[in-house]
Amino acid sequence: MNHARLTQLLCIAGLLLATQTIHAAEDACTAQMEGAIKRAYPAAKRLGRSYKIDDARVHLPEAFNPHAVVCRTWPAHPELVLMAVPLMRQEDTEAGTNEGDLDLFVLDTSNGSIRQRLHLPARMSDDAVRIRSVTFDTARYVVAPGQLAFGVRIAKEGSSRPNPFNETDLWLYTVQGAQLKPVLNGVIVETGGGEWDTNCAGTFEQTKRTLTMASDTHNGYADIAVSEIRSSSTSTVDKAGECQTRDAKPQRTTYRLAYDGKQYVVPKALVPLD
Repeated sequence: MNHARLTQLLCIAGLLLATQTIHAAEDACTAQMEGAIKRAYPAAKRLGRSYKIDDARVHLPEAFNPHAVVCRTWPAHPELVLMAVPLMRQEDTEAGTNEGDLDLFVLDTSNGSIRQRLHLPARMSDDAVRIRSVTFDTARYVVAPGQLAFGVRIAKEGSSRPNPFNETDLWLYTVQGAQLKPVLNGVIVETGGGEWDTNCAGTFEQTKRTLTMASDTHNGYADIAVSEIRSSSTSTVDKAGECQTRDAKPQRTTYRLAYDGKQYVVPKALVPLD
């Protein structure tokens, strides 16, 4: 067997092992979910694919339900599972008005016991701009020596076709002893919108932001560099009746977020919608 073939086989074996490890971790996440819900909410009553908890409902995972429980094994700490539990007091898909809180948990992977939890009032409430997904962001946000943060992303979208709108917001949390501490209280990482005639003519804008940890520090925490790319386009109907789109040159901006001793200070332009 030549060296190239051996290297190829070793790479394939490595990929298979990594895939199996990921699947095992996610299976552990799913396996611990219901037990953790019962521990967190002892009075919860099972109703089909959901639980009734006082005046709220907790939905088990299902496709296309933005109000369902989300969990993920933390890759940097495979001994821990992250779980987000929407507590929905009102759900109205026709009117697009929903009211709910969000509970965050850090669980022990081996037995599902609750290590930390945090209650976020009204985090799942929306109206014309609807929540369409809640996901964990487990990029390596090393905010301080030996201190790793994880993120929660909430994606939203508007209901107007002539005036489309979307926004994705990011919050960062750290595990400190028995508590979960918010360190970044919301920043817009993606937004887009525009106005058009629903056929062709119109203008559109999109902004994407990437967060990276910087070498400078304030109050013991690393600064966060936010790289922004803002793009826009205009669509018109030409003389032949064809729709033509012209893209403007992307605009780049960089922000620097510093820690003030309690949390990262976010410029007004980056603050999420209420």
